[in-house]
Amino acid sequence: MDVCGKAPTSETGEYFRNNVWWWCPLWDYCAELAPDLTEGISGHYNDGDGLDAAGAHQLAAMLTAEIETGRTSEFAEKYTADLAALPDEPCWLCNGAGTRTDELAVAQGWTQRGGCISCQGTGKVRPDATSYPFSAENVAEFRDFVAASGGFEIW
Repeated sequence: MDVCGKAPTSETGEYFRNNVWWWCPLWDYCAELAPDLTEGISGHYNDGDGLDAAGAHQLAAMLTAEIETGRTSEFAEKYTADLAALPDEPCWLCNGAGTRTDELAVAQGWTQRGGCISCQGTGKVRPDATSYPFSAENVAEFRDFVAASGGFEIW
């Protein structure tokens, strides 16, 4: 997601970017922290929605408090541990068989070579949720942007 400051007070407030994998947990964290500020904002879409200057100022203050008390780091540690504890799932590409037998694999001769490019022949893959990382450092970078953004739009 490309997040653009509406009236930046410094270069830091001009632009913030996270790919969708990093952005979704970051926005979810903000929404959990500040539901009154984020309610009704389509934060998971790049449609230009966002916060005005007053809302951005409030969000930056809330994020600062969370970072300074260590709650953001605690959240990040628990989030990461929870993802690590998720069990593997059957591979979506080979249906857990470890070898592809779909039409494309047969046509390309991949079934004779064995294996599956998704699970490397194990039949198991990590759950999709593990593709969405979260870190206190990312929150701090976003907080710095928000504080200097003069409001922002999510594109």
